Amino acid sequence: MKKIVSALLAGVIAVSSAVFFAGCNEEEYPVQIANYTIEKEPENVVVLDPVTADIMAYMNYDRKLAGRSDAVSQPELAAAPVVGSENAPDVKAITDLKADLVFCGENLEKNVQEELESKGVQVIKLQTPETTAEVKTNYETIGKALGGKQKGSRAGKDSYAKLILDLEKQKRDIEGLSGTGALNTICYLYIENKKFANLASGNYGNILMGYTNCVNIFSVGHSEEMTSVNDDTAKVVANSNPNFIFYDDEATLKALQSNKTLSKLKAVTSKKTMRIPLKNMSLPGITAGKTVQAMIDFIYKGKVTTPDEATVPPTTAPGKKAEDKKAEDKKTETKAAETKPAETKAEETKAAEAANAEESKDLSADYKINLESLSLKKSNSNDNVKIMQQRLFDLGYIKQQGSDTNITGYYGDVTETAVKAFQKQNGIKESGEADNDTLKLLFSSAAKKAE
Repeated sequence: MKKIVSALLAGVIAVSSAVFFAGCNEEEYPVQIANYTIEKEPENVVVLDPVTADIMAYMNYDRKLAGRSDAVSQPELAAAPVVGSENAPDVKAITDLKADLVFCGENLEKNVQEELESKGVQVIKLQTPETTAEVKTNYETIGKALGGKQKGSRAGKDSYAKLILDLEKQKRDIEGLSGTGALNTICYLYIENKKFANLASGNYGNILMGYTNCVNIFSVGHSEEMTSVNDDTAKVVANSNPNFIFYDDEATLKALQSNKTLSKLKAVTSKKTMRIPLKNMSLPGITAGKTVQAMIDFIYKGKVTTPDEATVPPTTAPGKKAEDKKAEDKKTETKAAETKPAETKAEETKAAEAANAEESKDLSADYKINLESLSLKKSNSNDNVKIMQQRLFDLGYIKQQGSDTNITGYYGDVTETAVKAFQKQNGIKESGEADNDTLKLLFSSAAKKAE
């Protein structure tokens, strides 16, 4: 009897193993997303809507970014050429980039979509997410589209989980710091149709404000008729008298300061108001943590952070003509340089170095790491190593393997290899040891991403 049971168990295990390995070997493509079918992994992706671009950058899929619209203004994506506006981009600019996939919002002009599809470019429209469930869905959808139905979907789930952990950590770090024992009250205002509007429940901006450990005066608990675009928005602000007010632009601030009632609020008179562009309040990827941190720094430290935006160059697509012009410009510059006196050359070199130094920003404060005299090497195990690994991960030198991000706090072989790759890409000695010079470059805006 035991032999028969053993034989049956062996058969079950064999069948289970066959099913398991068949699943592991299943091809990642084609992928079915709603009514879209993606036949093969996209290589050159153009993103027209900033929300999708923000998620792509957080998932480290920005390496596939071939072009962007002028609405995609995240500094991290500034290197990608601009192909026109979000809803009416230049089709030729997109095709010149050899794009095989375009992500866009719901308002892309129909004729643009039809022309792109007629040229073999797949267009995927994504809804702007406002709830956590919708954000999670977009992460998984983008992951599947760019990485496949198993690997990509898993990357989407893992990245979203990491985003939540990062935001929760920011919230935990400031718990109990209000100084009064009570939670601060805040709100976000912008102007629409010449009236004050706000970010209330059901809006992603309200979710971000929740991570400041403050109470949004327009969140659940206030009457629904006062959470829309009308004069009641100003009444709620006046009656609630929030401790801090965040606003969209200078027009909103001027409206606050010129309003007979709102101008007398303590938040306005004591300058506890700070600008955060409205667009940033809807970005649920690489910008989300920075937006929350900016609000936290202002509320608890009085630090005003001006959001950086990418410089938007003219519409362009790198093609033969652009390459020829670039080569021609370089030739002209070289010829001009050869005719200049030695003293002029030296002065220009010095000025260029100073300009580069000024442009490079120290990002160590954003990562909460003190670089003064800090060096790290193999076998070290501490929080500084973990922060360094996070930065290497953000730049693409440490890769995610399944659910494992390799951000462990231990400086092992994986970290050493990543440091060497960073050093090589950034033109410094490939020692694999994170000396102080390496760390300073790593935590600067001048650090180059992995190719």
